[in-house]
Amino acid sequence: MEQRIGIERMEEAINLFGSFDENIRLLETEFQVQVVNRGGENVISGEPENVMLAEKAVQALLTLSAKGEAINQQHVRYVIGLCRRVYQVSGGVLRQLSDQEAQRLAMEF
Repeated sequence: MEQRIGIERMEEAINLFGSFDENIRLLETEFQVQVVNRGGENVISGEPENVMLAEKAVQALLTLSAKGEAINQQHVRYVIGLCRRVYQVSGGVLRQLSDQEAQRLAMEF
């Protein structure tokens, strides 16, 4: 499966990928997916469930980036854990983060 996420500004992609792509490599390892930036889009590929989880994580990280946060591995690890917890709590059904979860994420950083 392949999922595309549009990136509005190159700075967001640079922030998301991190120094020497360390943030994206962590996402790729944890979710067993591949992420590449092509023509202003992040393309996530892999098994459907893993791609969907990685997409949620990337969206959350882009939200942080849009608020001016410099994304680091602590952010990435936290978002990975949050996505997995939301997935488990919802019985394996992917859903959007609730407003409360999104606020908690933003407040913790």
